[in-house]
Amino acid sequence: MSVSSPLGKAPINTLFFKYYIPALTGILSSTLHQLINGVILGQQVGKEGLAAVGLYGPVTIVFIALTLPIMTGGGILIGKNSGATRYDKVQQIFEFGTTLALVAGGCVAILTPFLTTTIATFLTGAENTVLLNNTSHYIFWQLLAMPFFFLRMIWSNFISNDNAPQISRNASLLAVSLNIVLDLFFIVVLHMGVEGASIATAISMVAAVAYQFTYIWKQKGHFRFHGFRFTLQLTEWRKLLHLGTPSFASEISFSSGLLLISHYIVPYGPLAVSAFGLVNYISFLFIRLFTAAMIASLPILSFNIGARLPHRVLETFRFSLLFTIILGIAIVALGWIVPDFLIDIFSSNSTIPFKKIASQAIALYFLLFFAAGPNYILSAYLQSIGKSIISTLINVLKGFVFIALFILLLPEHFGMGLEGIWLSRSLAEILTLLLVGLYTLWNKEAYYTEKSIVMQG
Repeated sequence: MSVSSPLGKAPINTLFFKYYIPALTGILSSTLHQLINGVILGQQVGKEGLAAVGLYGPVTIVFIALTLPIMTGGGILIGKNSGATRYDKVQQIFEFGTTLALVAGGCVAILTPFLTTTIATFLTGAENTVLLNNTSHYIFWQLLAMPFFFLRMIWSNFISNDNAPQISRNASLLAVSLNIVLDLFFIVVLHMGVEGASIATAISMVAAVAYQFTYIWKQKGHFRFHGFRFTLQLTEWRKLLHLGTPSFASEISFSSGLLLISHYIVPYGPLAVSAFGLVNYISFLFIRLFTAAMIASLPILSFNIGARLPHRVLETFRFSLLFTIILGIAIVALGWIVPDFLIDIFSSNSTIPFKKIASQAIALYFLLFFAAGPNYILSAYLQSIGKSIISTLINVLKGFVFIALFILLLPEHFGMGLEGIWLSRSLAEILTLLLVGLYTLWNKEAYYTEKSIVMQG
């Protein structure tokens, strides 16, 4: 057992925030690129420019989902092996993850010319040609930069799990700062619109990866490029995928659910589609507060499982759960009290009919934040202690199954129309938390005891 690391002895609340701030900066960095793009585009181009960035959100989630089995599963294994001082295995996981990121990202980049128009048309429909063209321009450069997107996501999580979360934070701050400067140059000075925003984001991603590369090159952690070998082989690949599958299921289900909502909103007209682009854009920013909490808890959970300190695992779970509950209540209140303020921040030319639809959407859609955070933490905890099946079930139910169910029932069978679509995701999150929470509490011995945790060490 190794407890020399702060992960094995520091107060849980201190550790949580030590990891939460860099995790939030890291996970928001890709979203902050969209935030920066959205604010500037909303002012310079209008709601069609902002909607293009917002509608790309589900596509971003798909690509995040592709990294998550490696990012999360690999991160958990890095934490457990570090806790057990098996650093040779830590390097093997790093080599495997890096190789896979480059291979997968390279394939997406090569297919960019063939994917761009197809994805944009699915997201926007063919009627609004301005929105279609803006979305196509934004998608093109994002897909082309996908190798750097994948590397950045995977390296950020690996480096954080190697007890250097500040490096991930610094890389993100560099990328965001550069993105602001390039946005102003490409959009305001050169008047390149949505295409300029996408190019700015792509360049800033390259800069972040270069910073991370420099840190690893200096061998300040347990990763090294000296003797590095590209490989798609890993002795623990089954365990890695087993641990990472729930995270993959979370993001792919989440994205599929959003794409389903987007598809069913199209018949309600261009205003509803643009409103969904805006609301999804804003909620996408807020949801990352909870994703960061999950990412912050995982190194603490996995290290203490490896170090066979189950009481610290349970303490981490309880603290993270309470944090996300309080945060969720605050965000729901914000959506109910000042929806117009949120709309005005991101869209300067909003019409009264657009504001009416978007305000209603925010009030109903934001109810999901009552349950979103606890669902993330519960899933991460179950994932860490090896209960991957029920962790995956949480993500599939809340991300797609219940959304599809409510979309089929509420708008037509219950006569709720567009309101039923706005509510579908909120009700899916809440129902999932109630069902899985009650089930695991009923079987407490299998999920919330020190014995069940030690078995996974």
